Amino acid sequence: MSIIYSPSDVQELLGIDASTLRKYASLLEGHGYPVQRNNRGHRTYFEKDVITLRKLIEFCNLEGMTMDRSAEAVMTWVSEEYKPVTLAEEVQLQTTNDGDLEQNTDTIELLDRMEHLEQINLELIKLLKEKAVREAKQEEKINLIWKYVERTEQLEKERSKMIDEETRKQIAAAEQKKWWQWWK
Repeated sequence: MSIIYSPSDVQELLGIDASTLRKYASLLEGHGYPVQRNNRGHRTYFEKDVITLRKLIEFCNLEGMTMDRSAEAVMTWVSEEYKPVTLAEEVQLQTTNDGDLEQNTDTIELLDRMEHLEQINLELIKLLKEKAVREAKQEEKINLIWKYVERTEQLEKERSKMIDEETRKQIAAAEQKKWWQWWK
């Protein structure tokens, strides 16, 4: 049985507010994703829609991904993951008995836990990216320092050679006999 989620349920599952959910749903609809609506025109969401929205959020959080590029990436992912499903193929909302309600509550708790773990993973990924950026900057600074040190050593060697050469010239000039001292 497919569970139909209300917008408020989806907001709670994804940890986003109503306007953000509307923006994401409109963006996906603009790229051809079929978001289902009830007879009053309100959006309804199925499990695959929640997964698709999670994927959109995941792509949006990647560096360099705009909302449009994220939506295109999600549409590519959706076309590979799911084949299009019409509303007639979706299972209609049925009344549930107490056992189903308890099972749905357990499912919601598991989904909440999964969402929490997913948020922790996203935070860890963000921290790892920040660490990688910091390490890259440090590596760049270290390389600049090495280049500076190598250049300084090279200049020092050149100066040393010039000083040695100048010293030899001065010594040779001092030892050279003067024209008035040719008889010595």
